[in-house]
Amino acid sequence: MIAILGVLLDLPSAGVTRSGTAAQVTTVVGLGDSVPAGSACDCSSYVSLIGEALAAKQGMDVVSDNLATAGLTTQGLLDQIEGDSARETLLSADLTIITIGANDFDSGAIEDDDCGPSAGMACYKDDLVRLRVNMDAILAKVRSLQTRPGSRILVTGYWNVFMDGAMGRAEGERYVTNSDSLTRAVNDTLAASAQAAGARYVDLYTPFKEYGATGDDTTLLAADGDHPAATGHQLIARQVLSALQR
Repeated sequence: MIAILGVLLDLPSAGVTRSGTAAQVTTVVGLGDSVPAGSACDCSSYVSLIGEALAAKQGMDVVSDNLATAGLTTQGLLDQIEGDSARETLLSADLTIITIGANDFDSGAIEDDDCGPSAGMACYKDDLVRLRVNMDAILAKVRSLQTRPGSRILVTGYWNVFMDGAMGRAEGERYVTNSDSLTRAVNDTLAASAQAAGARYVDLYTPFKEYGATGDDTTLLAADGDHPAATGHQLIARQVLSALQR
């Protein structure tokens, strides 16, 4: 938490609304899968870290409502935000952070011949199309529920939609190559959807891949090689906080 707050204190005092006035965050809502839910990590998720850092910076209470659910797909998130409870929560949000999409893809097929870059990720093409359709619908729905002036939506990408670091490398070269190519395609899709909706995309691929002296993100990941460890959640929080200032 100290590292997160230190980064935030080095940033400008506040973001701005579309009208150019100072934008304080009073309610942070997290949406998505096991990443924002904090699965496999006995630690504070990045959603909580962001709320705590903003509260300290702004000198006021910030409510953090984390609606993320392990295993959620984009269709699952669409269904969730149609419910009364999620709708009521989103109506009070002035910062919504979304991490979703990895569970839309079958990891069991990743080493198939037509699932790699040489085949143009053919086995995942329909899934990528559905990802874009669902993300567009999610962002339109969340935007329609934002009633507070200056409300913002941030969409994060992934470092890998499947296992990464040492655990990923243990699966072999084809696994590493194909999962990396799929991750890039997923991130491109998420970024395009965010841009079209007027939301901000937060790149997590680059800071994870460039982490440390060797560019190995193993220490950012939990023991399963899939979910973020405490250090990973801290890194994600720093990236999101930085994005809020741009």
